[in-house]
Amino acid sequence: MKKLIGISLAVALLTSCSGVSIPGVSKDKKIEIKKNVLNGLPGSDNEIIVVKIDDTHQAQPQSGIEDADVVYIEQVEGGATRIAALYSSKYPEVVGPVRSARISDMEIFAQYGKFGFAYSGSQHKLLPVITAANLFNMSAEHFGYGEPYFRDDTRYAPVNLYLHPNILLEKAHTKEINFEKATKSGWAFGPTSKNGRKVLGVDFTWPAVKYGADWDKVSKKWLIRQNGEPKMAKSGSQLAADTLVVQLVSITDSEYGDKFGGVTPHVATIGTGDALIFRSGRVFEAIWSRPTATDTTTWKDTSGADVTFAAGQTWIALVDKERQPKVIEPEKPSDAASTPTK
Repeated sequence: MKKLIGISLAVALLTSCSGVSIPGVSKDKKIEIKKNVLNGLPGSDNEIIVVKIDDTHQAQPQSGIEDADVVYIEQVEGGATRIAALYSSKYPEVVGPVRSARISDMEIFAQYGKFGFAYSGSQHKLLPVITAANLFNMSAEHFGYGEPYFRDDTRYAPVNLYLHPNILLEKAHTKEINFEKATKSGWAFGPTSKNGRKVLGVDFTWPAVKYGADWDKVSKKWLIRQNGEPKMAKSGSQLAADTLVVQLVSITDSEYGDKFGGVTPHVATIGTGDALIFRSGRVFEAIWSRPTATDTTTWKDTSGADVTFAAGQTWIALVDKERQPKVIEPEKPSDAASTPTK
């Protein structure tokens, strides 16, 4: 009798945990695979860390970007760009080179809750803004440029500061600081809609930087280019997006600037505007909307339906609405040769 009870319990446990079909056992119980909110892949929603990363030629190849769930490209002084990489599903061993915060960062990332913000430093005038923001200041200034930050002796400042995200997390926990976990995103994952058109890629620019992406049929990803060259990770792979968003925004001068006299731009990500969403070899015209700082940015078509994202890494390029991207269309077949006259 005990043996029969034991067998019954084992069968019930196997059924509920694996979803395997067993004769005589109900098929109603199936495993629900948990997926990360931000990348749509199987995995956990862990604490969010946002890292500011240098995007100049001297900073390349960069480390850890390929492991981010979401990658933002934003404009800084002189029309140059910086990257902000958001991590939740996993944390790479090293990220960098780490650079300083900008006024737009607080607005862009307020939609993700109280995250851990990792950056090298900021101008004195910006410190009260960072202090008042809904984030945990985990900058190198805060840690005194010691662990979890370190200098790479093979590089020169300011592109030699790197971060160990896992150590950052450990140090935060020892201080009883817990960053908010990923619980929401403004996008939905799902099958590719049929209302997009097939394209080869896209070019988009800032005043001093040219970016682009090409659809790769083998990897099923958008391979990223910067200034005409493949954008490579230090690991040796070309950086690539499963979903690439070109979000058209208003970029204006702010009251802040760098130590060289350059004016810091303000990238407006609250409001509404147009966007192009590239996924699965197609482009979709979208309208982005974010009523308040704490609202997530949503992406809809003209009928009000979600433009679905592909599971995986998302890149969001915050491009001035006056600098329209150039979509690379497939070549149209040439007209058939005319029949020669007699």
